Amino acid sequence: MKSKFILMLFIVCIVFTYIGCTSSSAIENFEITEQVVEQSVPVSAPPAVDIDALFESMLPGPSLASAELPDDIICTDYLGSGLLRIYYKSTDNAKLKLQVLMGDNTIVYNLKGDGSIEDFPLQYGSGEYTARIMQNIKDDEYFAVETATFTVQLKDDNDAFLNSIENVKWDYNKVPIKEVRYLVLNSLVNAKEEKLLFSSTEDLYLYIIENIKYDSGKIYDLLYDYLPDIESTYDTKTGICYDYSSLLAAMLRSINIPTKLVKGYAGYNPDVYHAWNEVYLDGEWFVIDSTKDASGLSDDMIKNPEDYSKVYEY
Repeated sequence: MKSKFILMLFIVCIVFTYIGCTSSSAIENFEITEQVVEQSVPVSAPPAVDIDALFESMLPGPSLASAELPDDIICTDYLGSGLLRIYYKSTDNAKLKLQVLMGDNTIVYNLKGDGSIEDFPLQYGSGEYTARIMQNIKDDEYFAVETATFTVQLKDDNDAFLNSIENVKWDYNKVPIKEVRYLVLNSLVNAKEEKLLFSSTEDLYLYIIENIKYDSGKIYDLLYDYLPDIESTYDTKTGICYDYSSLLAAMLRSINIPTKLVKGYAGYNPDVYHAWNEVYLDGEWFVIDSTKDASGLSDDMIKNPEDYSKVYEY
């Protein structure tokens, strides 16, 4: 009996010794395996995307008019790109207007006349134009202080909607224009080439409707000659329809997408003067109303043009 007990005890010891050795070996083998795996997979960051180079190669912007002061009060140096430049300094504080006529079309702008450069679109396409700088006498009476008649020949009528003008004022140094490349980065990397312009338009549209809030109180404090400031809109994240449409137009023009700022009336609020955009994509003009969509009144970027009544386009 005693010898049986000793034999069993001996067997148990052998088993425990074997298990201990096996466990130690397994752990040791696991550590070695793990070490081999770690050494076999090189640790490296994904290749960096040169955003500037990618952006400039895929979405090059248009050339803008020079910042140099012109020689003429009514400057016709940029007619070929659909731009009329005014460089006029008034000798008194009278109100000034710029009247532009082409065929049966007439449009009138407020003019600062402070000796700064003021740029306006030749949105009626190729043909003979007359421009008049008008000075107020009294009430609604004006007289022409400068007049010029000139012929415009555009390679493409849509070129007029790429320029920096008074109510869509932009250049490549303005913050919102600099940041366009980051706002469309997903499209630059992922969109098919034939869909890049549409996809980039959607990127910028979504940024605006998701980040810019409508300022309902601003409309009551506007002066008669108010012009949008895209940097202010982008910085404060607030604005009215005029600001929304100016910012979107500036951003899209900066990536060579012809875009109109349009004024008139929308069917969903027919008694209120409104501003929206028309964007030229795939050979067709599309209506986009970022103000409406920022207010949550619609989910579709492209609107039915029959729901809008256009008065002016810039």
